[in-house]
Amino acid sequence: MKIAFLILFIFISHQAFSQVFGQIFLDKRETLNTIDFTVPYSKEGKLVFDIRVNVDGKVTSCVFVKEKSTITAMGPMIEAKNKILQHLVFKKGVGYPEFHEGFVQIKTVPGAVQKNDQFAPPN
Repeated sequence: MKIAFLILFIFISHQAFSQVFGQIFLDKRETLNTIDFTVPYSKEGKLVFDIRVNVDGKVTSCVFVKEKSTITAMGPMIEAKNKILQHLVFKKGVGYPEFHEGFVQIKTVPGAVQKNDQFAPPN
């Protein structure tokens, strides 16, 4: 029973950190508000962003890393960056560095791109 619980705990822990790497991952800083680490695009790929997280757990900096990414299109890049800056929140703590560093990987998945531009002309 203990082994089953341990395996379940490791699996759940891995899922929470599956797309967050770097010092944040090594320090096992928990996410309070996780996001869907995918954005729709015409082909599969990945977008990588360097992030900095303050003591309050908010992402204060998010910079696109072109060298580590396989997709460089502006549309999915901006959508992923906005998703990280607006919705990804980590656990607060004074024991963490003032600007905790790491990087986030967002995967692009083929699918219907949703138009949510309120100023777009009607179809």
